[in-house]
Amino acid sequence: MKRVSASVFCLTVVLLLIVGAMKPVNGFSCLKAKLSLITCLPFLTLNENSPSTACCNAVSNVKVSAPTKPELREACECLKASSDEIPNLDKDKAIQLPKLCKVNVDFPISKDINCTNISL
Repeated sequence: MKRVSASVFCLTVVLLLIVGAMKPVNGFSCLKAKLSLITCLPFLTLNENSPSTACCNAVSNVKVSAPTKPELREACECLKASSDEIPNLDKDKAIQLPKLCKVNVDFPISKDINCTNISL
């Protein structure tokens, strides 16, 4: 019986350590941000004059998903890296996007930003 109890105890400790090391379910996810911001590509790469409602909702969701300073920096790094992956990206439109969507993301979307300088 002691052997079973010790095994159950060890398993419980391991599970608690794993759960403790996991990011929160509603924490920032770069993949989710990239997928949601796909709706912004027509504005960012084509001749569309303004971002769509779906695009602005995605920008807002990125902001909401990064409420803490570390998550905001993670979002910054994610979008900075993503800006290099998008062919024909209009860099000026990328910088204007949050303002056009009336969302303050606390940093410009640009490959030139230093994300460590973000403060809340």
